[in-house]
Amino acid sequence: MIRLVEDAADEIARLDVEAAGAPFGADLLLRLEAILRLTASAEETPPSDSVRRRRLLAAEVDPYHEAALDPRTTAWMTHLREEVRRARGGALPTLERWRDIVPSLTTYPHGEALEASWRDDDREHRILAGAVAAAAWAPDAATADAIAAVLLVARGRTADLRLLPFDALPASARDAACAAYRAGDRVGWEMMALQAAADAARRWRARLAAIGSGVAAEEDRLAALGRAGHTARRALPLLRRQGALTMPILSEDLGISRPAATDALERMAAAGCAVELTGRARDRVWGYAPLLGD
Repeated sequence: MIRLVEDAADEIARLDVEAAGAPFGADLLLRLEAILRLTASAEETPPSDSVRRRRLLAAEVDPYHEAALDPRTTAWMTHLREEVRRARGGALPTLERWRDIVPSLTTYPHGEALEASWRDDDREHRILAGAVAAAAWAPDAATADAIAAVLLVARGRTADLRLLPFDALPASARDAACAAYRAGDRVGWEMMALQAAADAARRWRARLAAIGSGVAAEEDRLAALGRAGHTARRALPLLRRQGALTMPILSEDLGISRPAATDALERMAAAGCAVELTGRARDRVWGYAPLLGD
C-alpha cells in the first residue's frame, strides 16, 4: 500500500511541476475540465462539452459572459474558486460551506465521518490517503472528487485544483469499494483510488505535454505571415498564458490600438492558434485553441 501511495503522490507532484512550467494556462485548463466533469448536465438535450467548454472559458476572462452558463455550472465555478483560495491559505473544507453546493449533505448520515476524514492529518502519506478517505465517505462521486481535489490544495500537495483524482472509475466498482471501506474493509477502495489518482495524473501530464509540443508549430504559422503577423506574434504568448483574451485586454496589455488588437486576434484565429468563443458581434472573447480540445 505504501508503494501505491508513493506512486500516486509522485505522479500528482509531477503533474504539479508540469502545470507550473507549461508555456500556456495549464492551471486554467485543469480547473475548467474539473468544472465540466462536475457539472455534467442531466438535461435531455444538454449543450455539447465543446459548447460548455467555450462558455466556461469566456466567463473566466470576462464575467459578463457568466450569463451564458447554466446555474449549476456558475455555482460550482464560484464555489471552487473560493474553496481553492481558502485552501491555499491552509483552510480545510467544512460541511457548512459544502452544504451550499451539495444540499444532500444537510441530511447525509455520514456527514460527521466525512468531516472527520478532512481533519485526519499525519502529514506525508496521510495527505493523499486522507483525500482517499474523504472520497470514500462523500455522498456521491462528484462531491468526493471535488473535496479530494480541494484537500490536496489545502494540504500543500498541489498548488491548484489539478484534477478530480478518481472520476474515471466505473460507478459500480467504485460504489462497492466505498461501501466496503465504510464497513471497515479499507484495502479495496484504497488500492483502487490510489491507482486511479496516479493514472489520472499521468493522463493529464500527457495532455499538457501534447499541447506544449505544438508551440513551435504555432510560432511557424504566424512567422509565415511576415510583417503582417508581427502584432499577432507579440500577442500569442499572452493568449497562451491567460488562456483567453478580449480585444480591450490585449490592447491595454500590449499598448496597441484597439483595431490593431482586433487584427492580431483575428490573425491568430486564422492561423489556428485562437478561437472566438462567443459567436457574438460585440464583447467577443478569443480562447487559446489547444485548451478547447475541439
